[in-house]
Amino acid sequence: MKKTESMEFDQNNAVVQLCVKGMTAEGEGKIEEAKQLFQQAWDTATNNFEAFTAAHYLARNQQDINIELKWNLEALRLADTLEQDGMNGHYPSLYLNVAKSYETLGDHGQAAHFYQKAAESSEYLPVGGYTDMIRSGIAAGLKRVGKANPMDIQVEALVNAWCEHKELRPLSMILPAYVGNLGTANDRTKLLSAFSYLSATRCLSVDEQRTVGEIIAALSANS
Repeated sequence: MKKTESMEFDQNNAVVQLCVKGMTAEGEGKIEEAKQLFQQAWDTATNNFEAFTAAHYLARNQQDINIELKWNLEALRLADTLEQDGMNGHYPSLYLNVAKSYETLGDHGQAAHFYQKAAESSEYLPVGGYTDMIRSGIAAGLKRVGKANPMDIQVEALVNAWCEHKELRPLSMILPAYVGNLGTANDRTKLLSAFSYLSATRCLSVDEQRTVGEIIAALSANS
């Protein structure tokens, strides 16, 4: 298939229309009909962007996880053939889907690799509910495959303690930067700023102030 110049979803496009019908059928619980419509979209595709779109949907509702992985990898392969600037926003979910397939298959090494790539590409996501959902999925995946580092565990312990004791002041300063933190350079900068500001308020216990200082030092060393 050849490259396509358009990287936008055209509602009048035959492949897009088939995928929309498939999602409608899926929402009505007609899973087999949805899969047939997604397959029809694949068979109808005339360029790489249309094929990418169909492959993305074909990965859905597959009972065989190997087939799911096959279509997720195909969607990723096709995305790599397209103009990168137009595809950047698609990569976080593509990597997330591939990672989850590998995780389900028990290949945590490959899963961790793709969860990390999803985290790194998350910088291209716009602000909004969809982004929050994707980032949350990436963060949970990284944690499940054991990619949390000691500093992440230290931060989580502090946040959990503040939640338990309803310490609203430190929570209000840290939670915006903490929620959905994926360990990217941008995320670390946000956490560093939040913890530095919290430290300056001197509203913590001696032990918590010391822990926050250790977190700031670790974040500074990795920034």
